[in-house]
Amino acid sequence: MILFLILLLIAAAGVGLYASENTATHNVTLWQWHWSAVPDWVPVVVTAAVIGGLFLLYMLYSGMVHGVRVGSMRRRVTTRESTIADLRRENQRLREENARVRSELRGVDRGVAATSGRNAPADAERDTTPVDQNREPVAAETEADRSAAPFRPRPTFGERVRAFFSGREPAGY
Repeated sequence: MILFLILLLIAAAGVGLYASENTATHNVTLWQWHWSAVPDWVPVVVTAAVIGGLFLLYMLYSGMVHGVRVGSMRRRVTTRESTIADLRRENQRLREENARVRSELRGVDRGVAATSGRNAPADAERDTTPVDQNREPVAAETEADRSAAPFRPRPTFGERVRAFFSGREPAGY
């Protein structure tokens, strides 16, 4: 757009120079119309004005199309950002609920373990369903298992290449 403006100013300066150097007149006939004593610079100015007007119309059109494209992308990005924010809130809510349920379950397990050896009523309340002999025993959950680091997926090859070229991480081989 700036380049077009610069070219338009150069063309206007050239037409002005042409008009100042060519002060003669002549007759102009176009189809059925006839004009007499038309200065030599008028056809050049009219032609330049028509071409400049067409270029200005094209600039307005392309600016409008660009604005529509950017606006539609902005709407798409906004809706995706709101969806991501909703998913993050839901994820946080589920994490909190999961932590609450786990703490309740740990509290129940500790209570049963603490009273099962001393009190006979606690032994009587325990579930006496038969144990499936085909199943393998499950190891008791330790404190280290509960406090393990959260799962982080391995980065993809593309992520590792981008990290390497951005200088954030070594190559990792």
